[in-house]
Amino acid sequence: MMMKNRLKITTLGILSLSFAGLMLSSCFDDPEFPDEPRITFESLRYVSQATSGSIFDSLILTIAFEDGDGDLGLDNDENDAPYNPRHYFSNKTGTFLNRQTESPADVLVLSNRAEIDTLPEFNPDIDGCLFWVVEPTDLEVVDVTTGDRAPLNDTVYYQLNERHNNIYVRFFTDGANDQPEDGEIDEATEEVNFRTINLPQCDPGYDGRFPILSDDLNESSALEGTIQYSMVQAGPFSDESFFGNRLTKLRIYILDRAGNRSNIVETEPFRLSDIN
Repeated sequence: MMMKNRLKITTLGILSLSFAGLMLSSCFDDPEFPDEPRITFESLRYVSQATSGSIFDSLILTIAFEDGDGDLGLDNDENDAPYNPRHYFSNKTGTFLNRQTESPADVLVLSNRAEIDTLPEFNPDIDGCLFWVVEPTDLEVVDVTTGDRAPLNDTVYYQLNERHNNIYVRFFTDGANDQPEDGEIDEATEEVNFRTINLPQCDPGYDGRFPILSDDLNESSALEGTIQYSMVQAGPFSDESFFGNRLTKLRIYILDRAGNRSNIVETEPFRLSDIN
């Protein structure tokens, strides 16, 4: 017997001055899907709206999914391990900090560069958004006398945790960032030579989260359906410093709650004028 649900869920997240919206249709049955999610690209739309004198552009991506055990989605407040934003490292083992057995005093900090030359340099002008964070609020030290809690007073090394988000989108365009003009053909492949769009340093990009899709995560159940994911920014995607009207494509994958990656899918090359 098949039961079909149609849900509309809207989530707000920090996605480079944007929010993520999601619409899904889920189908509960007994199909035999692998536990690793599988996705296929369905559609992409471009919408530009003016609100209070400002332009807010949206790229609305629709992908279909299949997942054998239905463990898809993250709540916005799931920020503890294994969905924590950053991985910190132990100055004892060099591996991830074990918060059960180690304290904030055991993390790799800037002074450790004296004996570990593979640690990257720290540039305070970057404001601690790459590799180093100053006084991280998620590493608190407890005063044994007063019981007061305060951020660790140090500059701490970290790496981003991929499992903090569950949908990843990369942008590629021909002629991006002052590279050769639109339509250049790679002589070796006879295809358009796409290049990654390099967002400004410290820009979080458009990776994000879609919410939990299963009615009950404690009960493994196959899911299939569609996810509609909106990437919104203040200002036009059509600006020449971003897409302009050059040939562009997106590369997408998702993660399940166990950290399994889906396959990677790409859109067909498009111009914004073709998908509005």
